[in-house]
Order: sequence, then C-alpha cells, then structure tokens
Amino acid sequence: MLSKISEIFRNFLLWIYIIITVPLFGTLAIITKRHFWARLWCELLLKILGIKIRVFAEEWPQKGKNYVFMCNHQSQLDIPVLESVLKDYNIRFLAKKSLFDIPFFGWGIKALGYVPVEREDPKEGLKSLLACVEKLKEGFSLVVFPEGTRSKTGELLPFKIGGFLIPIKAEVPVCPVAIWGTIEILPKGSLWMKLKKREVKVYIGPVIEVSGLTLKDKTLLLQKVREALLKGLEKIKA
Repeated sequence: MLSKISEIFRNFLLWIYIIITVPLFGTLAIITKRHFWARLWCELLLKILGIKIRVFAEEWPQKGKNYVFMCNHQSQLDIPVLESVLKDYNIRFLAKKSLFDIPFFGWGIKALGYVPVEREDPKEGLKSLLACVEKLKEGFSLVVFPEGTRSKTGELLPFKIGGFLIPIKAEVPVCPVAIWGTIEILPKGSLWMKLKKREVKVYIGPVIEVSGLTLKDKTLLLQKVREALLKGLEKIKA
C-alpha cells in the first residue's frame, strides 16, 4: 500500500516538474546553448523518480575522445539514464524530426545540437547522416539507437543499417551500451511510471574500432555491435 502511494506521489511530482521546468530549461538551453541544462534536467528527473543506476563496464572509453555509442532502446527513460551515465563524453542524441517542433523542448534540443532524423524520406535520411558525421567531426559524441524504435518486450529488435554508416564515414569508434530495466518502469505507449522496481542496469562494452573499414563493411560492423549488445544484455539480466 505504501509503495503504491509513493508511486502515485512520485508520478504527480514528475508531471509538476515537467510542466514547470520544460519551458524554463528549454529557454536556458536556447539562450546559453549549454548542454549542462539538458543533463541537469535528466538527473533531477531520475532523482524525483528514485531511480538507481548500476553500471557494469568491461572498460570505460577514453575520456577526451568522441564515440558513437550504440545502445538498445527499451523506453523513453533510456535518454535521461544515458545522459547521466555518459555525462563525461559530450553526447548528443538523434531524435525524430517532429520532436523539434515542440515548444521549448524541441527548440531547446535544437539549440543544443541534437540531430533531427526523418525516417520516411531517403533524401532527408541522407541529410541526417551527413549532419551526424559533421557533429562527430566537431568533437561531439553521438548516441544511436540502431533498432530505430523502442522494443515492446525489451528483447533486441532487428537493426537498421543506416546508423552504421555514421561511424565508418566519420572514422569514429563505436562503444556498445546495453540497458535493462527501463522497460519495467516506462514501457512503450505508457505515460505512467511503474516504480515497484527502480533499478536500471547499464553495460558498457569494449570499444569497437572502425579504422580500415569502408562503407561496404557496414554489415560486418552491425554484426559486431549486435553481438556485443546481446552479450551485455545477458550479463546484466543475469
């Protein structure tokens, strides 16, 4: 009974937090163009929900370098979790183009350099690819969800091949990241945080180098990343 009351209270606090802070933090992001505001917003959200993150790292990527972090996608909650875990790597996310039209939220992520992705139009997809490569060359790291959408079961979906062109074209190494637990808190299609279990596990795999690979090797890179994520999910689920 107490746990259910706590869940209701935390969900209520969350919506108050979102209503108040999205316009505020969005405006601060637009004015200052500092990614600090996005990370702070995500970390405060996790605190309100009482979510604890456990990280299992085979090896941490070297700080001061940029990477393409390839992660499985279970929930919208993956984004604040990854903002917290990868805070030392100057990350930016790929996001659906329609999100950039949302007042304050969309304007804020645009100001911070998040990359819009249009899935349906091949020409727009090419523009997104080139924008990603440019972002990496500017010294940012990118988070890519190669499944292209959230999994309803938590199991790994088939990968979209396009995302694997990005690290090869930019000559930037890939770091596989597996995440487990967010689907139990906020499954796809839900707006209610289920807070009976509040632990999220994140696996950081060894960096996969792309030097020497050409665009023809995109399927090989896909297989390597998929194997790494499957291994990571097995470890953290166990």
